[in-house]
Amino acid sequence: MNENYFMGLDGFVWFTGVVENRNDPAKLGRVQVRCLGYHTEDLNDIPSADLPWAHIMHPVTDPSMQGLGTSPSFLVEGTWVVGFFRDAKEKQQPVILGSLPGVPADAADTSKGFNDPNGKYPGTISHSGHTTGESDVSRLARDGEAETHKSFVSRKNSQVKDIPKATKPNLDPISTTLNTDDTPTFFEEPIPRGTSATGQYPFNHVHESESGHINEIDDTPGGERLQRQHKSGTYEEIVVDGSKTVKVVGSNYELIAGESNIFVNGDINLTTNGNKREYIAKDYILEVGGNFTRKIHKNEQVKIGVGGVGNLEEMILGNHAYNVANNYTGSVGTTEQSTTAKDYILSVAGNSVTTIGGEGLITTTEDLTIHSNLNLTIVTQDKFGVATMDGNISLASGNSVSLKSVTTMNIKSDTSVALESVSTMDIVGGEISTLTFATSGSTVTAETIELTTHTHTDTEGLAANITSAPNA
Repeated sequence: MNENYFMGLDGFVWFTGVVENRNDPAKLGRVQVRCLGYHTEDLNDIPSADLPWAHIMHPVTDPSMQGLGTSPSFLVEGTWVVGFFRDAKEKQQPVILGSLPGVPADAADTSKGFNDPNGKYPGTISHSGHTTGESDVSRLARDGEAETHKSFVSRKNSQVKDIPKATKPNLDPISTTLNTDDTPTFFEEPIPRGTSATGQYPFNHVHESESGHINEIDDTPGGERLQRQHKSGTYEEIVVDGSKTVKVVGSNYELIAGESNIFVNGDINLTTNGNKREYIAKDYILEVGGNFTRKIHKNEQVKIGVGGVGNLEEMILGNHAYNVANNYTGSVGTTEQSTTAKDYILSVAGNSVTTIGGEGLITTTEDLTIHSNLNLTIVTQDKFGVATMDGNISLASGNSVSLKSVTTMNIKSDTSVALESVSTMDIVGGEISTLTFATSGSTVTAETIELTTHTHTDTEGLAANITSAPNA
């Protein structure tokens, strides 16, 4: 061979043809092409397996080496291509320059060459809805025809609507501001492509894979848009005003090794039909610039100190109101974590009012002290009893003690009764019929008793020890 000979000196021989196989055993992205004028359509004469392997020329934006760029090439069986032969004489080293879209009149005929041997491309109806007799350009890039694309139809039919937003709780009658529920409101998944005119030919650049994955870069004036969609229906779309919609039809996982900072200059609505769990390994800080309301349809359980002893500390600079429809039960220092008895201390700077609709009971294993710096009043509509099982009852006053009964007053003791006064003791009754001093084997001593109105029974010489008023 002449050493001055090199590829290209023998002329440029180009061709058009049809891809019939892309399963390159070398996995270089090569395809086998049947070339018009060079190969017959008779598969018995030249089977697809005997066609030369053609390399595919990649664009200058794709290095096509060392795994870089987009690989392998995306030419399917049935694709019309144009190329040239590196060996103009032997014509066994074809190179594909590009593909040729068109309007296929018929579906693939597997009995002939220049067709997809698998009978898939072109098909009567493709996965996207494409049929023979229409442009090979994706319907998504052809104006209003996009609405007939199966992915578009599926998105519209699966649009999620009437998603409820959270409403504030009704706290009537303890709140003057939250005494009625907000009117329920809803939101919904945005319609595909937004509301503006978009997807206009020739501005929408669509990449669609065989299984139905879609990527759109839409430059339609006034309807600029980006969309990436998985065949399952999961998609991400950014429409002309910058609004972004992300829909995941399966599970969603997001892992961030560093910090995550999110700023939302507006409202956030979160709605789930399932459960929500949050685990925070360290501190949780929540700051609310306005009001914080919670509306719980069922139960709320809170446990503080799971990892050891924990505290609950609250400071309320306003009012605290609550309403418990059923029982209210609590305990202090009685759990297994408490090794010794603990205190309950409540300080009220103003008035304290407790109203009990049923019975009231205060039980203490040690002393009970009720202290008032002014008056102490105990009022009962029926009986009032003071009893001690084993000990004394003492009523002491720095000034005077008054015991008054509308009807009968009984002072009884199983042993002795002592009525003592440093100066004068008055026993006054408006309609006292009998004043009885009676003992069993003991002595009743009355030094000075002024009886305004009385009738007494003289028992064991008691009268001799009583100094009575003139009418005694």
